Amino acid sequence: MYDKNLAYSIIKLLEDNHHNYFKIKDIAYAIRLRKHKYKDLVDTLFKLAKDGEINLKNRKYYAVKTKRSQNITGTFDATTLARNKSFAFVKAEPEDIFISSEDTLNAYHKDTVEVEVNYQRNGKKHGIITKIVKRANTKIIGTFQEYNGKYYIIPDNSRIHTNFAVNDILTAATGEKVVLEVTNWGSREYHKIPAGNVIEVLGKAGNPDVEVLSVIMQYDLPLEFPQNIFNELNDLSDEISEAIISKRKDLRDLLTFTIDPASAKDYDDAISLISSKNGYTLYVHIADVAHYIDIGSNLFKEAAKRGNSYYFPKRVIPMLPEKISNKICSLRPFEDKLTLTVQTQYNNNFKIISQSVYESIICSNARFNYEEIDEFFDEKKELEPEIAETLINMRKLSTALTKNRINCGYLRLNIPETIFIFDDEGHVVDLGRSEETDSHKMIENFMLVANEYIAKELSIGKTIYRIHEKPDEDRLIKLKEEITSYNIKMEMHQNMNVVLQKLLNQLPDENYHRVFDRKILRSMKKAKYSVENLGHFGLAMRYYTHFTSPIRRISDLIIHHQIKNKLNSQQTPFSSSHLFKLAKIATEREQIADESEREVDLKNKTIFMKKKIGDEYTAIIIAVRNNSLIVELDRYPVTGIIDISSLNDDYYEFFPQHSRFIGKRNGKIYKLTDKLKVLLSSVDDEIHFKVLK
Repeated sequence: MYDKNLAYSIIKLLEDNHHNYFKIKDIAYAIRLRKHKYKDLVDTLFKLAKDGEINLKNRKYYAVKTKRSQNITGTFDATTLARNKSFAFVKAEPEDIFISSEDTLNAYHKDTVEVEVNYQRNGKKHGIITKIVKRANTKIIGTFQEYNGKYYIIPDNSRIHTNFAVNDILTAATGEKVVLEVTNWGSREYHKIPAGNVIEVLGKAGNPDVEVLSVIMQYDLPLEFPQNIFNELNDLSDEISEAIISKRKDLRDLLTFTIDPASAKDYDDAISLISSKNGYTLYVHIADVAHYIDIGSNLFKEAAKRGNSYYFPKRVIPMLPEKISNKICSLRPFEDKLTLTVQTQYNNNFKIISQSVYESIICSNARFNYEEIDEFFDEKKELEPEIAETLINMRKLSTALTKNRINCGYLRLNIPETIFIFDDEGHVVDLGRSEETDSHKMIENFMLVANEYIAKELSIGKTIYRIHEKPDEDRLIKLKEEITSYNIKMEMHQNMNVVLQKLLNQLPDENYHRVFDRKILRSMKKAKYSVENLGHFGLAMRYYTHFTSPIRRISDLIIHHQIKNKLNSQQTPFSSSHLFKLAKIATEREQIADESEREVDLKNKTIFMKKKIGDEYTAIIIAVRNNSLIVELDRYPVTGIIDISSLNDDYYEFFPQHSRFIGKRNGKIYKLTDKLKVLLSSVDDEIHFKVLK
């Protein structure tokens, strides 16, 4: 029988212990219930739970939301669940919230969720997901499999932490990549996995084109432009009238050329240099995309929606249609092109005397790739005398700019990108590492000059900055604790740029750079777009923005519109709220580009390495986790896992503060920068190695 006095005691108990869960026997003990009242307790708990006055989950009772609880909306991060941990996080402001696995409801990675925060422990908020506000994905891309007469999808995204049951298989066969439309998100409480129907079969898993397509669809990237875009494109002409030319500075007689990757088709920056007895004048010419794309146009809206171009091996999803990106606005040689030019005059000591920006027209004299320029610098290639002399002077200027930036605190990290070598059928046949050569440094330095100047010019009003905030001190302290155990000093000064520069200069050899350059990068915050100027820590600049790539980044196109309005004595075409929204979009889309491009790179690497199972390699330990070693091969830019359980010669104890394992009996140590001989043992979503004696 329901007992009102019992109800009061139960509610008070649960509210006084709002972060705890109670079984019936726990409640009986806590309120000192007499044995003959046990049935009344059961009846009272049933009614209270039914009426919503208390909560019931997994046969445990807990308080409904009280004043001490708070509801927060955030983004679910299932990365730890995907690694078989028993917890996850909700990313929220001002701090993340810890969620135990049984309290995740049926949330999946990047879902927007509502969290009830119940208590704090050790300075961390702990909560329960109470509601799924918005699903990040209603379609899941994965590999179709049959098991015991039932059908499942294994998601491509490892952070989608469960498999999905399939009701309607369409024409799918085992081992094919498919698109699943989710119809039921399952229930953790009732141990039911989510389910859905196959709505599209992409092709055989492992096929390079299919794998890239699966990532494109997984991230919902736009494969086609809408029809209204093509209607506007028809009105665009590549002809430049004399009326337009008359309003611009004519630089068509100035020696100008582009330097880009060999595979590039959209050339949005070109350079010129004039040397004299008084110094140098550098010209950075950027395609005037804003001339062709009005802010109110569908082209601009579509570019803002895409945020940037997406670059995959052998495939590009452009921000702007090919007619603009590869033709009208691309600074192709021997074609008149409209540009915005940043002109910088240096004295003989490479100090800036003056700078200006203006609308211009150029005609590029040549198109070079980085390899050609490096061959010239290495005296392995001859160029026309005028171009050769200009390049030699450009190299001098670039060297001086690098020195000046380092003196200001510029952090140069050596983290090479992967170069994929493909055969004619699109299969990866080799992997290499990119190198930062003099040609790359030169273009980077010249673009930095233009970006910094434009940021200063627009800083008087509202604009979008490219910011990189200072690292949190606690992360640097943690880095110091770790790196000190490797006999590397890290003296904490007020100027963090100097601290990290000295740290980089102390690293004794290339192997240390392979490990600790990455760790330094991870200790810092990510760069992003913001209407608030917080400076750029990594570049050691107070003012910085993105101006030099308007063909492939919405941020740069916005800046172009702003600088053109300023040159024409017009007000900025964007309101403060619009700039804030665009900065947020640019940051979010850049993150999606990074993640999707990383995903394709990983797929290409795993497909390539599957053919190498059983091969032996030398490798270096680049990270130490609580149950594994992470190694990078010397031969290929490939990282993989060595499970500690596979080291059967001893029991190895983990020392996280020193990033190492030590054998209890033999005292053998596995630590960062150690060289190992390894065998490639298996490849699934990750690459697995075993240590060879």
